[in-house]
Amino acid sequence: MFQRVLIVSLLSLVVTLLPSNFQIANSSDILWNPGVGNDLWGSNVGLVPGAGIRGTGLLVNKSNPDELIMKIIMSESFEDKPFTGKGRNMAMWIYWPMNYCWSKDKANCEGLFTVSYPINPSTYPSSKSSEYAFVEQHDKASNVNKKVSPCKAPWWIESTNKSRDTWAFALSITCLGIPKEFGWYAYSSIDVGQKDIVTDFTAVQTIVYPFHDLAAKSGQSSTNLNEKSELINSLKKLSTSGDNQSKSLKTLIKSTKLTAAKKKTYQATIKSFDNHLKTFNRQILELESLPYGETLKAQSVTFIQSHQIWMQKLTNILDAIVKK
Repeated sequence: MFQRVLIVSLLSLVVTLLPSNFQIANSSDILWNPGVGNDLWGSNVGLVPGAGIRGTGLLVNKSNPDELIMKIIMSESFEDKPFTGKGRNMAMWIYWPMNYCWSKDKANCEGLFTVSYPINPSTYPSSKSSEYAFVEQHDKASNVNKKVSPCKAPWWIESTNKSRDTWAFALSITCLGIPKEFGWYAYSSIDVGQKDIVTDFTAVQTIVYPFHDLAAKSGQSSTNLNEKSELINSLKKLSTSGDNQSKSLKTLIKSTKLTAAKKKTYQATIKSFDNHLKTFNRQILELESLPYGETLKAQSVTFIQSHQIWMQKLTNILDAIVKK
């Protein structure tokens, strides 16, 4: 139960990238950057300016073989804030084991996901940050039993020049279960109220990721680090909650008519709790220095159980004052 509540598998490790307006890795940092066909499937007649796609891109860095960076490269420059609900619609489809497995007559995709554009994001990062796009999973065919995957995709706007603005995002191969061979394509359109909306589609194609065995190893390491981070953050939230409750009780005791004996008892308990909180915070710091494993998890359970006992003492004081 403890692991289900406090430990969540997140996306893979954040990779270190150049601090510039571009999301370009040095050639020595790149593990896989295949040349892929950029042929467009449809006609551009009637396509709204700004909706055209130049092609797609795939990239994996040596620092994290589990992190697949996918790109939609535009034919023209994005507006400053392209995802603010101005009719833009674009997404990347990822599938396996074969092209067109998502069609109604086949409906035999073993994996089928879409990464859709973010809606009204708070910022437009130029490198990987805390902005995430949702990944949706489909059941064998497109738009069947569609649901949001827990595997989010951090994204950014990457520009190599004004005519090649790029929407890039990162996926965890192990989180999504992407196999060694998979397929993808992208589409883009803009609805400005026209009767017939023209959409740009890139080529439907499959590829083999030659370092898939490394992804599994890296993904497990990333998962461990993320689970440890989630656990530590949960403990810190418990500490903050306890501190806030302690401060609130101190204020409440001052403003409530209580006998001198009760006030003294309550204040002594809160003082002891504050001492416990200092110990609890020190224990959290000690956990941060430990590798993720059974020892860390077991100690976390012990610390949480002790903290819950102290929190119950504060709750008892609150109940006694309210019932007074």
